[in-house]
Amino acid sequence: MVEAQELERGRIARDLHDNLGQELTALKLNLDLLKAECAARPELCERIEQTREIARRVENDLDFISWELRPAALDQLGLPATLENFAREWSKQHGVECDFHAGGADGLRLQPEAETNLYRIAQEALNNVSKHAGAGRAEVLLDRRDGHLVFIVGDDGKGFEPGEAADGERGMGLLSMRERAEQVGGTLEIESGPSAGTTVYVRVPIA
Repeated sequence: MVEAQELERGRIARDLHDNLGQELTALKLNLDLLKAECAARPELCERIEQTREIARRVENDLDFISWELRPAALDQLGLPATLENFAREWSKQHGVECDFHAGGADGLRLQPEAETNLYRIAQEALNNVSKHAGAGRAEVLLDRRDGHLVFIVGDDGKGFEPGEAADGERGMGLLSMRERAEQVGGTLEIESGPSAGTTVYVRVPIA
């Protein structure tokens, strides 16, 4: 079921990038041509420039959505490099500083299922930061310890009581993260409290 979901995510990401990406490129080229011909009408040039800026933002949003659906780098470069790229793009998208550290896990390759599930956990954890935490800074850490990959996502936001988050969108997200960790033989723990930020700890055995 997870594999089928990932295949479908990959197909949608490719369709978005290939089809809408081409349309946006054509739109930007037409706007460039119009701007080159509007020198005698400054107000029209300004309107065209505003439209070009909208097209640029749409293109950036499209790239980020495609990346969230299924980053090609996960298959090509592995988990550490992909998470570093995602943390950087997430930070730009949401305006929250996000540091990434690979430590002893730099260059490590895991089974595809493990890399996919850990990547999805990172997505969910950072999405929770942007939706609920009100944080100014987040951090993603990968490290190799005692035959395990240790994966940590933390923030300096307002925190919450983990025992009271069973219902609603956040509760479903936490359950999904825990299930994904268990699917690859790992464990997930959450440390949080009011005004204390939130830290997600994942440990997965390195086969």
